[in-house]
Amino acid sequence: MDQDKTPKELIEDMYNLFATFKQRMEDPNFIQIENSLSQLVDAQQEMKAEIKELKRQLLNPFDGVIVETKKNTEFRLEQQEKEIAEAEVLEEHKSLVRWKSNVQKIGVAILTSIGAIIAFFLNKYFGL
Repeated sequence: MDQDKTPKELIEDMYNLFATFKQRMEDPNFIQIENSLSQLVDAQQEMKAEIKELKRQLLNPFDGVIVETKKNTEFRLEQQEKEIAEAEVLEEHKSLVRWKSNVQKIGVAILTSIGAIIAFFLNKYFGL
């Protein structure tokens, strides 16, 4: 169909297409749509950059959030183990103190008994 047209008709058609294209370009709705699309593309690029930064912060093997969380968990577990060990040592210390106190009481009782026996024998045999 386009092949049957004369060059003049082709040029007129192109002129009409250009005029409608120019009219569309000047249409406020088209300009608003174009601006909205431009803002959408810019926002998408910005969001892409922010996601990339968040991903870097999360997955960085040296100081990422995941690594820091694992370090925090390890530290907390170590602290709990230390607290358990300290509680065991403290209980053992208390047990030793109780044992020492009992041994001292028994020692004092034995020494007092020995002293009383010696005093009894001295009194009985030597009449002192």
